[in-house]
Amino acid sequence: PSWPVTDYRTRINGVAKEHLDSVEFTLRHAQAFMMALCSEETVIVGHAVHNDLVALNMEHDVVADSSFLFRGKESPSSPVSLKDTVMSVMNESMPETHDSVNDARKALACVVHWMEKNGKVDLVDRTPKHSNHKGHQLFVHRIPKLCKPEHLSNMFLKNTSIQPVEVEEIQFSGTTGKTHVIFKSSRHANLAFEALDGKAEEEKSGRLQKKVFLRNGDYVRVRKMVHAKHADARNGTSPESAKKHPFAYGNDGQDEMAPCDKQESGPPLGS
Repeated sequence: PSWPVTDYRTRINGVAKEHLDSVEFTLRHAQAFMMALCSEETVIVGHAVHNDLVALNMEHDVVADSSFLFRGKESPSSPVSLKDTVMSVMNESMPETHDSVNDARKALACVVHWMEKNGKVDLVDRTPKHSNHKGHQLFVHRIPKLCKPEHLSNMFLKNTSIQPVEVEEIQFSGTTGKTHVIFKSSRHANLAFEALDGKAEEEKSGRLQKKVFLRNGDYVRVRKMVHAKHADARNGTSPESAKKHPFAYGNDGQDEMAPCDKQESGPPLGS
């Protein structure tokens, strides 16, 4: 990348700083390679391919996306991870560290399986991602497509002084996405929520949520994973006491996240 790297996400992709120090292959090289490789009729196969196309700043209409072909048992309308799909289809475990070549091959195998079954495939069993209690998490949804997990992590750290343990991969559907933000404890999650600028309102499930504005004028919604009374009883806190916490500061609601449109520049691609 031409811009300084702030997070190599080595824990996810296995790529460390030393792997990229001598690399001269840039985004423009990747774009030129894809344009040379693909015609208008080339079928691009993968899992959640839209994320890759956004990263490449590329438009392509002929896609076989395994994330749209398989659904989970408990929520048939929601996409499932490649890891769970591979386990369901091939009874194979995916490595903890992502390997893009392996991911592509497994996604292709899942698409082939779907075609061989004429789309009549079993629903996928989802693997629980975390053993943490739901109180340790905040649910963030209505996330703009160009936002990344590190943007959300920076948002919480900057505006609450509380660092999330992890931000799960954002699951996009249409133009927006959703994810879970994991904290060290339910108290950390509760304080982070209260410290975010914005009015907490109870949504239809009885959980509190806030509208958090982004610098570009858009917004995300941040929701607690437990009902307000249960959270207060478990944490020994209330909205009033949380506001007195030294972490609980806010601003004018216009600077909660670094701009999500700051990605490496490159010419739009169309094939």
